[in-house]
Amino acid sequence: MKITFQLPKADPDKQARLISEHWVQLKEPKSLPTAILLSVPFMLVGGFVTLMITRMFVPVSLEDYGFGGGGISFNINILYILSIFVLLLIHELIHLSLIPNFTTSKHTGIGIHIFGGFVFSEEVMSRLRFLIVSLAPFVIISIILPLLLGALGYLNPLLIFLIILNALGSSVDLLNVVLVLSQVPKKAQIRNHGMSTFWK
Repeated sequence: MKITFQLPKADPDKQARLISEHWVQLKEPKSLPTAILLSVPFMLVGGFVTLMITRMFVPVSLEDYGFGGGGISFNINILYILSIFVLLLIHELIHLSLIPNFTTSKHTGIGIHIFGGFVFSEEVMSRLRFLIVSLAPFVIISIILPLLLGALGYLNPLLIFLIILNALGSSVDLLNVVLVLSQVPKKAQIRNHGMSTFWK
């Protein structure tokens, strides 16, 4: 397993070899900024769904976050900042832990970039496994966790903020899920190379 601070780059020769071996390149955004832009609808939907789940248990008020009273008050809260970094780490570790052989793989790793955290892997996996890897952080942190915490009475403004932030940050994952579901046959295998996804 690797740790990096750069997005994975494609090797043109290896990419050509994959295509010659009948791997089909997924039609997907060519850059991370483009993917983030195209994922905005999923950001809105994911955030709305999670907000509705939390509101089943507790009222969510903008005043808890400095909005209200005809103005906006902004205070730098170290606890919130640290919590965001912890959330980012947990989100990516959930992805990583579900990738086959992630502890021994030389082609799998975790990284931090200006656009946030990311996990990369060139391990071959089934379409179902790929979908589970992609969806798990959103489902666990922004669907299951608020249901459990809400039922136990443990939801508070900080946790609600982090849970909704995770839903918003899962938008590219949700976009990837839709792209795979719409293009990749059920019994196909999937692998990544650089920022590209291939299947056969």
